[in-house]
Amino acid sequence: YAAGAPTRLSAAAPDDAPYGLIEGPRVLHLLVVGWLSGSSIGVQSYELGVAYQFAENLASSTGRGVEWESLAPDRPRLPGIAASVRGLDGLGSFDFIVLSPGVMDVLSFAPLRLWRQELERLLVFLAEKTSSRARVLVTGIPDVSGYVQVGPMVRSILSDDSRRFSAAVAEACARTPKTEFVKMPPVEKSDFVDGAFSYASLYRRWGAFLASRATAHLG
Repeated sequence: YAAGAPTRLSAAAPDDAPYGLIEGPRVLHLLVVGWLSGSSIGVQSYELGVAYQFAENLASSTGRGVEWESLAPDRPRLPGIAASVRGLDGLGSFDFIVLSPGVMDVLSFAPLRLWRQELERLLVFLAEKTSSRARVLVTGIPDVSGYVQVGPMVRSILSDDSRRFSAAVAEACARTPKTEFVKMPPVEKSDFVDGAFSYASLYRRWGAFLASRATAHLG
């Protein structure tokens, strides 16, 4: 991997608690699941990761308390994510679940047809097991082809696959209650400090973006 790409091969995950509570009235509950978003790799604390940044912005915009949790499966491809989600207790307590599948599947050249079927089963499971108030935000697959050490042909394949897998996510969400496809903000120049990629900068922007979507749902 090149150019400071956010991967487990180039950065470590925090070792503090991947959950917490921002105190306030009428507490909202949120869960962030995924390889990059859920793991908070590249920062020293989960409080610099996506889930906390989402929670902090949501608390600020709503005036409510927010309980947050990050979940990074040991197996980062979709089957591992699905197994981790299915094994969770208390799915009915969450107001918002952010599901970020697909990056490692694209990098592993997973077959799209089987991947789509696995995703659809997982979204149906979440729709059935979450409360009537819940919203599941499913993120598109970012194009990481520019951050891996491969030739032009493979880079083109990865870029095309990112678009195809993202389209599959959007289609699955359109058919499944409580789910919504979200396209996360891409990496920007501001995410590089002295030429090095800043995970904290990206997580701050992602957290603010997710909070804006959640706040809109709360009315």
